[in-house]
Amino acid sequence: MSALLLVVEDHDATREKLETELRASGYRVLGARDGEEALGVLEGHPVDLVLSDHRMAPMDGLALLRALRRLRGPLPFVLYSAGADARTVFEAGREGAVGFLEYPFRIREQLLPALAATLAAGRERSEPARRGAERLVGASTAIRGVRASIRRVARFSVSVLIQGETGTGKELAARAIHEESGRGPFVSVSLPELSEGVLESELFGHRRGAFTGAVREHAGLFEAASGGTLFLDEIGDANPSVQVKLLRALETREVRPVGGAAVRRADVRVVAATHRDLEALVKRGEFREDLWFRIRGAVIRLPSLAERSLDLPALAAALLADVARTARVAPPALADGALELLARLPWRGNVRELRSVLENAVLWWSGSGLLGRAEILEAVASLNPSLGAEDQLLAERMLDAWRRHRWNQEAARRELGWTRAAWRSRLARLGLAVPRRRWR
Repeated sequence: MSALLLVVEDHDATREKLETELRASGYRVLGARDGEEALGVLEGHPVDLVLSDHRMAPMDGLALLRALRRLRGPLPFVLYSAGADARTVFEAGREGAVGFLEYPFRIREQLLPALAATLAAGRERSEPARRGAERLVGASTAIRGVRASIRRVARFSVSVLIQGETGTGKELAARAIHEESGRGPFVSVSLPELSEGVLESELFGHRRGAFTGAVREHAGLFEAASGGTLFLDEIGDANPSVQVKLLRALETREVRPVGGAAVRRADVRVVAATHRDLEALVKRGEFREDLWFRIRGAVIRLPSLAERSLDLPALAAALLADVARTARVAPPALADGALELLARLPWRGNVRELRSVLENAVLWWSGSGLLGRAEILEAVASLNPSLGAEDQLLAERMLDAWRRHRWNQEAARRELGWTRAAWRSRLARLGLAVPRRRWR
């Protein structure tokens, strides 16, 4: 059954036009002349989404939104207004509106995509969050193999080594193994982020007075993860001293706090991860061979994004939904041109870089309609001020604008929203030729 929408608009002709267009697009539609009438309609109908004008009397759109939140709890709500100021937009978002449109708007190009995205966001919130192996989104052969491996190793208590390039989702895979196993707490530590002076204390704990500043006893991460999973990220960067103690803890399932004599039981499953070639480090004497054997009870290799390009559309949609949930906006759908552009980028930082680009693209997005190629290009340019391979994309965007304005630099840079200094610096960096004509 199609979604049931309530249109709240005090101008009869506008309301009737919206109702007609929405019904023609497949929605079931109810109408109300103001906020008070809308509350009455909502009492007897299970509405899926409210589309409301802001400027109404005696109850405006924001007042209706607040009343609905008190009476009904969260309900997908899209507000529109002519000439709204930034404060109104901010208040709408704070009160829980997941969409805001500037009126007048184009129904097919702006309103319908916004409503579809808002309803999708509502379904996303009502569905249970992905857990376990389902955290790894995609249908490619590579990622389906990873999910199968995660489910297989989760049934056993062996240590797991996750290998893969930076940004491929190693911690996500570790959490998936933990959730599939049904064990106790999940504790994560990135070994390179801890200085050598505090690493042993963080991992194994310390006694009071063990060193300057140790004013109280501290339980380490091994103890905190007892009965559960301890994720050691970038284990290839562990120093020799820590490697020795890690090996002992894994072999005996016991830890000795810094400054202590007694050992403590540490019943943990260790999942380690690295982007480095541990076998090569072992051959160079930079990583203990016995520790390498101990942590690779099972090995899972995560594919790079280039190896799973088939998953790009699903990954982008999932990441956009997560970004939008954090920003409390409806997740935008990607235009075909934006997807084509994403498929052409090299993604040296893998899924992590993809997420960063999409997060930044949402900042450039108008808040309605599809997320397009222009927003992706702007995100790539802003995240990579000294680009390499992506320079071609920025140059293409500049040239497109320049040609449209018959090589008028002033008009092209205004269309792009750049300052003259930004335009000139990018021309110089990209090596684009300026026609022999004065700036105009």
